[in-house]
This record gives sequence, structure tokens and C-alpha cells, in this order.
Amino acid sequence: MHDATLVSQIAERVLARISEADPHRVIVGVSNRHVHLTDDDFSTLFGYSKPTVRRYVRQHGEFAAEETVTLVGPKNTIERVRVMGPNRNATQVEIARTDCITLGVDAPIAQSGHLEHAAPVELRGPKGAVRRNAAIVAARHIHMGPDDARALGLEDQDLVRVAFGGQRGGVLDNLIIRVKDSFLQELHLDTDEANALGAASGDWVRICKD
Repeated sequence: MHDATLVSQIAERVLARISEADPHRVIVGVSNRHVHLTDDDFSTLFGYSKPTVRRYVRQHGEFAAEETVTLVGPKNTIERVRVMGPNRNATQVEIARTDCITLGVDAPIAQSGHLEHAAPVELRGPKGAVRRNAAIVAARHIHMGPDDARALGLEDQDLVRVAFGGQRGGVLDNLIIRVKDSFLQELHLDTDEANALGAASGDWVRICKD
């Protein structure tokens, strides 16, 4: 077995034991700006068909790719924005509110895949460029499997409050519960939110009891 796979499996078992001991505790994953691409858009930008794995992330099958793009807005550009894999059915650009100000775009707060009101942005790669209505500020959320949700008495799309510790800690409202068989329990928030709370990937926080 590959060393990285073994380490990942051991980490998952340890986290599962911690969750069983106190299901209200959840691990943090801070999400930097990134893009998801369709097969066609990836091919246009890079000249080949699939992203190259750089590092697997916590959710099953998902990874940060070696490839990066440049985002172009009315005011400015942001370079070296990481592509996430595998490719998806719709191109999506996830940025923080401060990135919106830099680019000069008015991206809505939305869940992943909800692109009805996404802001237009241009993506440039080494082989080409595309312009898509794809930019959102990802709504903060918690991934969890059905067993995790049942242990907390929660369902998909419920809203919860979460308490963050530390010197700059506080409570965030309106975290969306997202339940799926393949999900591992993990809280996702963007860099603006994490910086305001002094939070980092790997921190443990607590879902509040009402």
C-alpha cells in the first residue's frame, strides 16, 4: 500500500474515533480561492484533457491539481489560482469577498453548483482563455455523512452555529449542513472568514447546541 494512502486511512480512523466520542466536534478546512473546470474548458485552457494530481484533499477522490489559472476581472487579475480535480459538469470559480474587490466583480454568496447568479469572469491558461458566469463566494458549510448527521439530529440543508476557540475566536451562524454518503465530516470556510477568527485547517471547532 502506498505510504500516503496508509497515512490517510489512519488519519480517517483517528478522526472517526474523535467524532464518535463527541459528534459536535468538527475539523476545519480553510478553502483558498480555486476553480473547478469542465473537460472542455480544461482542454481549452491547457491543451490536454485532465488535471494532474498535486495533493489529495480530505473529501474522497478530490484533489488540488498542479495546474493553475489566471482570473481576469474588470479591475485586476489574480494569478496562480489553483485548479481542483477531478473535472466537473460546470466550471466554477470560488473566491473570497476580498478577491471580489480585487477583481472588480460582484460574486454572490452561493452553495457549490448553484451558479444561476454567478458573476462573469475570464479564466486564462497557457493555451487559451474562456469567459464564464462562474464566480461565487462559497457559502460556509459542513460536509458530513448520513451517520454523522443522525448523531447530531441534523438533515441536509439545515443551518447551524459553530463556536471557534482561540484568541480571536467567536461564533459563526448559518453554516449549511451538506449530507452525502461519500462525505467525510469537515467544515469549510474561506480565507476571509478564517483570518477574522484566527482559524486554520486542522483546527477543531464545536457545533453549538441550541
